[in-house]
Amino acid sequence: VKELIPEFYSDDDGFLVNKQKLDLGEKQNSERVESVILPPWASSAEEFLRINREALEREYDSNNIHSWIDLIFGYKQRGPQAVEADNVFRHFTYEGMIDLDSIENPMERNSYRMQINEFGQTPKQLFKIPHPPRNAPRGIVKSVGTF
Repeated sequence: VKELIPEFYSDDDGFLVNKQKLDLGEKQNSERVESVILPPWASSAEEFLRINREALEREYDSNNIHSWIDLIFGYKQRGPQAVEADNVFRHFTYEGMIDLDSIENPMERNSYRMQINEFGQTPKQLFKIPHPPRNAPRGIVKSVGTF
């Protein structure tokens, strides 16, 4: 359910590099937490962000982003279409499926809260019909409906 935040595609590497030398604590092995450890294919935070942007802007991604929208925000997020697309998550990650305030047992309430924090939360479903492909001819957009 967790997706990359928009900062992964920006020009500002401030969330990756601890330029202010903030005290971010220690790891379990007592090593200080500093900047994000980048994958071996990125020589710097700037390169890491540039490669992420390039990957997102590839023609393949532009031509298929509607499929991702269908899975994350659209008609394949819930129900039979989600099952068919192998896009099903724990029930408590979906909006409105659990009311933490109504759970009286503090251990059970905390357990759900921790699991939501660990698994993430499925975003609000915005579309009930297939999202049109990017740059789709007008006739296609009209045939699938208005968003």
